[in-house]
Amino acid sequence: MSTSGGGDGADFTRIWGILTHIVTPTTLVAAIMMYFGAVRANTMYGLLGIDQSMLGLSFQDYVLRSVALAIEPLILVLLVALIAPPLHGWVTRSAERHRTAAMRGIAVATALGLAGVVTGLLGLAGWAALRPFVLPLCLGAGIVILVYSAGLYGRLTMGRATTATRPVVRRAVCGALLLLLLLWSVTEYAQQRGREAADRYWADPGMLPSTVVYAARRLFLEGPGITETVLPDPNAMYRYRYTGLRLLIHSNQRYFLLPACFATSPWARAIALPADASLRLEFHVLKIPPECPPGQ
Repeated sequence: MSTSGGGDGADFTRIWGILTHIVTPTTLVAAIMMYFGAVRANTMYGLLGIDQSMLGLSFQDYVLRSVALAIEPLILVLLVALIAPPLHGWVTRSAERHRTAAMRGIAVATALGLAGVVTGLLGLAGWAALRPFVLPLCLGAGIVILVYSAGLYGRLTMGRATTATRPVVRRAVCGALLLLLLLWSVTEYAQQRGREAADRYWADPGMLPSTVVYAARRLFLEGPGITETVLPDPNAMYRYRYTGLRLLIHSNQRYFLLPACFATSPWARAIALPADASLRLEFHVLKIPPECPPGQ
Protein backbone atom coordinates (compact mmCIF):
# COMPACT_ATOMS: atom_id res chain seq x y z
CA MET A 1 0.00 0.00 0.00
CA SER A 2 2.85 2.40 0.69
CA THR A 3 4.79 1.94 -2.52
CA SER A 4 3.13 4.57 -4.66
CA GLY A 5 1.57 7.18 -2.46
CA GLY A 6 2.04 9.79 -5.14
CA GLY A 7 -0.57 8.40 -7.55
CA ASP A 8 -3.23 11.06 -7.20
CA GLY A 9 -0.81 13.68 -5.95
CA ALA A 10 1.60 13.20 -8.85
CA ASP A 11 -1.18 13.49 -11.40
CA PHE A 12 -2.54 16.62 -9.74
CA THR A 13 0.93 18.14 -9.54
CA ARG A 14 1.54 17.40 -13.21
CA ILE A 15 -1.78 18.96 -14.29
CA TRP A 16 -1.25 21.98 -12.04
CA GLY A 17 2.24 22.47 -13.46
CA ILE A 18 0.86 22.49 -17.00
CA LEU A 19 -1.89 24.96 -16.09
CA THR A 20 0.50 27.36 -14.34
CA HIS A 21 2.67 27.42 -17.45
CA ILE A 22 -0.37 28.39 -19.53
CA VAL A 23 -1.92 30.94 -17.16
CA THR A 24 -0.86 32.23 -13.76
CA PRO A 25 -3.35 32.15 -10.86
CA THR A 26 -3.30 35.97 -10.66
CA THR A 27 -4.17 36.25 -14.35
CA LEU A 28 -6.94 33.68 -13.92
CA VAL A 29 -8.50 35.60 -11.01
CA ALA A 30 -8.27 38.90 -12.92
CA ALA A 31 -9.84 37.30 -16.00
CA ILE A 32 -12.73 35.88 -13.95
CA MET A 33 -13.33 39.28 -12.32
CA MET A 34 -13.22 41.04 -15.71
CA TYR A 35 -15.68 38.51 -17.15
CA PHE A 36 -17.94 38.89 -14.11
CA GLY A 37 -17.91 42.69 -14.45
CA ALA A 38 -18.60 42.54 -18.19
CA VAL A 39 -21.56 40.17 -17.84
CA ARG A 40 -23.07 42.18 -14.99
CA ALA A 41 -22.63 45.49 -16.84
CA ASN A 42 -24.04 44.08 -20.06
CA THR A 43 -27.13 42.80 -18.21
CA MET A 44 -27.73 45.91 -16.09
CA TYR A 45 -27.21 48.57 -18.77
CA GLY A 46 -29.10 46.48 -21.33
CA LEU A 47 -32.16 46.43 -19.07
CA LEU A 48 -31.84 50.22 -18.70
CA GLY A 49 -31.80 50.72 -22.46
CA ILE A 50 -28.08 51.08 -23.20
CA ASP A 51 -26.04 48.63 -25.22
CA GLN A 52 -22.89 47.79 -23.28
CA SER A 53 -20.69 48.20 -26.36
CA MET A 54 -21.52 51.94 -26.44
CA LEU A 55 -19.94 52.46 -23.03
CA GLY A 56 -16.40 51.58 -24.11
CA LEU A 57 -15.46 50.33 -20.64
CA SER A 58 -11.89 49.11 -20.24
CA PHE A 59 -10.50 45.95 -18.65
CA GLN A 60 -9.71 47.95 -15.51
CA ASP A 61 -13.25 49.38 -15.37
CA TYR A 62 -14.78 45.92 -15.47
CA VAL A 63 -12.42 44.56 -12.80
CA LEU A 64 -12.99 47.51 -10.43
CA ARG A 65 -16.76 47.32 -10.88
CA SER A 66 -16.77 43.62 -10.02
CA VAL A 67 -14.64 43.73 -6.85
CA ALA A 68 -17.47 44.30 -4.38
CA LEU A 69 -19.69 41.64 -5.97
CA ALA A 70 -17.12 38.98 -6.92
CA ILE A 71 -15.14 39.02 -3.68
CA GLU A 72 -17.44 36.56 -1.86
CA PRO A 73 -17.49 33.89 -4.64
CA LEU A 74 -13.72 34.22 -5.07
CA ILE A 75 -13.13 33.78 -1.33
CA LEU A 76 -15.32 30.67 -1.41
CA VAL A 77 -13.40 29.19 -4.36
CA LEU A 78 -10.02 29.92 -2.74
CA LEU A 79 -11.14 28.42 0.57
CA VAL A 80 -12.23 25.24 -1.22
CA ALA A 81 -8.87 25.08 -3.01
CA LEU A 82 -7.10 25.57 0.34
CA ILE A 83 -9.10 22.99 2.27
CA ALA A 84 -9.36 20.31 -0.43
CA PRO A 85 -5.78 18.83 -0.29
CA PRO A 86 -5.60 18.27 3.51
CA LEU A 87 -9.19 17.07 3.53
CA HIS A 88 -8.38 14.59 0.76
CA GLY A 89 -5.42 13.27 2.75
CA TRP A 90 -7.51 12.86 5.90
CA VAL A 91 -10.33 11.08 4.04
CA THR A 92 -7.87 8.71 2.35
CA ARG A 93 -6.11 7.75 5.59
CA SER A 94 -9.41 7.28 7.43
CA ALA A 95 -10.84 5.16 4.61
CA GLU A 96 -7.81 2.85 4.63
CA ARG A 97 -8.11 2.36 8.38
CA HIS A 98 -11.89 1.81 8.39
CA ARG A 99 -12.68 0.10 5.10
CA THR A 100 -16.18 -1.14 5.95
CA ALA A 101 -17.42 2.28 7.06
CA ALA A 102 -15.65 3.84 4.08
CA MET A 103 -17.46 1.56 1.61
CA ARG A 104 -20.79 2.51 3.13
CA GLY A 105 -19.88 6.17 2.94
CA ILE A 106 -18.90 5.74 -0.70
CA ALA A 107 -22.31 4.21 -1.44
CA VAL A 108 -24.09 7.15 0.21
CA ALA A 109 -21.86 9.67 -1.57
CA THR A 110 -22.48 7.96 -4.92
CA ALA A 111 -26.23 8.20 -4.37
CA LEU A 112 -25.91 11.92 -3.52
CA GLY A 113 -23.73 12.51 -6.58
CA LEU A 114 -26.23 10.77 -8.85
CA ALA A 115 -29.03 12.82 -7.31
CA GLY A 116 -27.11 16.03 -8.02
CA VAL A 117 -26.39 15.07 -11.63
CA VAL A 118 -29.96 13.92 -12.27
CA THR A 119 -31.34 17.11 -10.72
CA GLY A 120 -29.05 19.20 -12.91
CA LEU A 121 -30.00 17.28 -16.04
CA LEU A 122 -33.71 17.66 -15.24
CA GLY A 123 -33.18 21.40 -14.83
CA LEU A 124 -31.20 21.51 -18.07
CA ALA A 125 -34.08 19.81 -19.89
CA GLY A 126 -36.60 22.21 -18.34
CA TRP A 127 -38.35 19.51 -16.29
CA ALA A 128 -37.31 20.93 -12.91
CA ALA A 129 -37.63 24.53 -11.71
CA LEU A 130 -34.15 25.55 -10.57
CA ARG A 131 -32.64 28.97 -10.10
CA PRO A 132 -30.24 29.68 -12.98
CA PHE A 133 -26.96 29.44 -11.05
CA VAL A 134 -28.17 26.45 -8.99
CA LEU A 135 -28.33 24.24 -12.10
CA PRO A 136 -24.56 24.23 -12.88
CA LEU A 137 -23.78 23.94 -9.17
CA CYS A 138 -25.88 20.76 -8.96
CA LEU A 139 -24.13 19.30 -12.00
CA GLY A 140 -20.68 20.30 -10.77
CA ALA A 141 -21.17 19.04 -7.22
CA GLY A 142 -22.65 15.77 -8.49
CA ILE A 143 -19.76 15.17 -10.89
CA VAL A 144 -17.15 15.96 -8.22
CA ILE A 145 -18.78 13.57 -5.74
CA LEU A 146 -19.08 10.78 -8.31
CA VAL A 147 -15.51 11.12 -9.59
CA TYR A 148 -14.08 11.33 -6.09
CA SER A 149 -16.14 8.37 -4.88
CA ALA A 150 -14.99 6.29 -7.87
CA GLY A 151 -11.36 7.19 -7.19
CA LEU A 152 -11.65 6.36 -3.50
CA TYR A 153 -13.38 3.07 -4.30
CA GLY A 154 -10.61 2.12 -6.72
CA ARG A 155 -7.98 2.96 -4.12
CA LEU A 156 -9.63 0.76 -1.52
CA THR A 157 -10.34 -2.22 -3.81
CA MET A 158 -7.32 -2.23 -6.15
CA GLY A 159 -4.67 -0.40 -4.17
CA ARG A 160 -2.59 2.65 -4.88
CA ALA A 161 -0.34 0.97 -7.38
CA THR A 162 -3.24 0.71 -9.82
CA THR A 163 -4.37 4.29 -9.34
CA ALA A 164 -0.97 5.55 -10.51
CA THR A 165 -1.52 4.00 -13.92
CA ARG A 166 -4.79 5.81 -14.57
CA PRO A 167 -4.62 8.19 -17.52
CA VAL A 168 -4.11 11.84 -16.71
CA VAL A 169 -6.30 12.74 -19.70
CA ARG A 170 -9.46 11.58 -17.90
CA ARG A 171 -8.71 13.79 -14.95
CA ALA A 172 -7.83 16.71 -17.19
CA VAL A 173 -11.15 16.33 -19.02
CA CYS A 174 -12.97 16.19 -15.69
CA GLY A 175 -11.14 19.33 -14.55
CA ALA A 176 -12.00 21.13 -17.80
CA LEU A 177 -15.66 20.16 -17.39
CA LEU A 178 -15.68 21.54 -13.85
CA LEU A 179 -14.07 24.78 -15.03
CA LEU A 180 -16.80 25.16 -17.66
CA LEU A 181 -19.47 24.57 -15.05
CA LEU A 182 -17.77 27.13 -12.80
CA LEU A 183 -17.77 29.63 -15.66
CA TRP A 184 -21.45 28.88 -16.24
CA SER A 185 -22.19 29.50 -12.55
CA VAL A 186 -20.27 32.79 -12.63
CA THR A 187 -22.22 33.87 -15.72
CA GLU A 188 -25.59 33.11 -14.17
CA TYR A 189 -24.59 34.76 -10.88
CA ALA A 190 -23.33 37.89 -12.65
CA GLN A 191 -26.50 38.15 -14.74
CA GLN A 192 -28.59 37.81 -11.60
CA ARG A 193 -26.67 40.62 -9.89
CA GLY A 194 -27.03 42.78 -13.00
CA ARG A 195 -30.79 42.25 -13.02
CA GLU A 196 -30.97 43.08 -9.32
CA ALA A 197 -29.05 46.34 -9.86
CA ALA A 198 -31.34 47.36 -12.74
CA ASP A 199 -34.42 46.49 -10.68
CA ARG A 200 -33.18 48.75 -7.86
CA TYR A 201 -32.92 51.68 -10.27
CA TRP A 202 -36.36 50.93 -11.68
CA ALA A 203 -37.83 50.75 -8.18
CA ASP A 204 -36.05 53.90 -6.95
CA PRO A 205 -34.87 56.34 -9.68
CA GLY A 206 -33.78 58.66 -6.87
CA MET A 207 -30.70 56.46 -6.41
CA LEU A 208 -29.21 58.12 -9.51
CA PRO A 209 -27.80 61.68 -9.28
CA SER A 210 -30.22 64.38 -10.40
CA THR A 211 -28.77 66.23 -13.41
CA VAL A 212 -29.43 69.60 -15.08
CA VAL A 213 -28.20 70.06 -18.66
CA TYR A 214 -27.46 73.48 -20.17
CA ALA A 215 -27.03 73.57 -23.95
CA ALA A 216 -26.12 76.25 -26.49
CA ARG A 217 -28.63 74.83 -28.98
CA ARG A 218 -31.97 73.19 -28.53
CA LEU A 219 -31.57 69.45 -27.96
CA PHE A 220 -35.22 68.41 -28.17
CA LEU A 221 -34.85 66.06 -25.21
CA GLU A 222 -38.06 64.21 -24.48
CA GLY A 223 -39.09 61.79 -21.80
CA PRO A 224 -41.24 61.44 -18.69
CA GLY A 225 -40.24 64.14 -16.23
CA ILE A 226 -37.95 66.12 -18.59
CA THR A 227 -38.63 69.88 -18.72
CA GLU A 228 -37.14 72.27 -21.30
CA THR A 229 -36.66 75.92 -20.34
CA VAL A 230 -35.49 78.72 -22.64
CA LEU A 231 -33.38 81.20 -20.67
CA PRO A 232 -34.29 84.88 -21.18
CA ASP A 233 -30.80 86.25 -21.88
CA PRO A 234 -30.20 86.07 -25.67
CA ASN A 235 -26.44 86.52 -25.15
CA ALA A 236 -26.07 83.62 -22.75
CA MET A 237 -23.62 80.92 -23.80
CA TYR A 238 -26.17 78.24 -22.83
CA ARG A 239 -29.75 79.25 -23.63
CA TYR A 240 -31.55 75.96 -23.07
CA ARG A 241 -31.93 74.23 -19.72
CA TYR A 242 -33.16 70.67 -19.27
CA THR A 243 -34.21 69.35 -15.90
CA GLY A 244 -35.70 66.02 -14.85
CA LEU A 245 -32.68 63.92 -15.85
CA ARG A 246 -30.67 61.30 -13.99
CA LEU A 247 -27.02 60.48 -14.62
CA LEU A 248 -26.45 56.77 -15.20
CA ILE A 249 -22.76 56.76 -16.13
CA HIS A 250 -20.04 58.92 -17.69
CA SER A 251 -17.99 56.82 -20.08
CA ASN A 252 -16.44 56.86 -23.55
CA GLN A 253 -16.51 60.70 -23.68
CA ARG A 254 -20.27 60.71 -23.24
CA TYR A 255 -22.88 61.21 -20.54
CA PHE A 256 -25.55 58.54 -20.42
CA LEU A 257 -28.73 59.89 -18.88
CA LEU A 258 -32.21 58.62 -18.07
CA PRO A 259 -35.43 60.63 -17.66
CA ALA A 260 -36.13 61.15 -13.98
CA CYS A 261 -39.47 59.34 -14.33
CA PHE A 262 -38.28 56.59 -16.68
CA ALA A 263 -39.77 53.95 -14.40
CA THR A 264 -43.30 55.30 -14.98
CA SER A 265 -43.35 54.81 -18.75
CA PRO A 266 -42.44 51.80 -20.93
CA TRP A 267 -41.55 54.27 -23.72
CA ALA A 268 -38.81 56.04 -21.77
CA ARG A 269 -35.45 56.14 -23.60
CA ALA A 270 -31.87 56.46 -22.46
CA ILE A 271 -30.05 59.59 -23.66
CA ALA A 272 -26.39 59.91 -24.69
CA LEU A 273 -24.85 63.40 -24.74
CA PRO A 274 -21.28 64.35 -25.70
CA ALA A 275 -18.94 65.34 -22.89
CA ASP A 276 -17.62 68.52 -24.53
CA ALA A 277 -17.87 72.32 -24.28
CA SER A 278 -21.23 72.44 -26.06
CA LEU A 279 -22.92 71.36 -22.83
CA ARG A 280 -22.75 72.22 -19.17
CA LEU A 281 -24.02 69.73 -16.61
CA GLU A 282 -24.90 70.27 -12.99
CA PHE A 283 -25.33 67.42 -10.54
CA HIS A 284 -27.27 67.51 -7.30
CA VAL A 285 -25.53 66.04 -4.29
CA LEU A 286 -28.87 65.12 -2.71
CA LYS A 287 -30.54 62.22 -4.51
CA ILE A 288 -34.16 63.33 -4.15
CA PRO A 289 -36.87 61.05 -5.57
CA PRO A 290 -38.61 62.75 -8.51
CA GLU A 291 -42.26 63.74 -8.49
CA CYS A 292 -43.62 61.62 -11.31
CA PRO A 293 -47.07 61.20 -12.79
CA PRO A 294 -48.81 57.82 -12.40
CA GLY A 295 -47.42 55.00 -14.53
CA GLN A 296 -48.71 54.78 -18.05
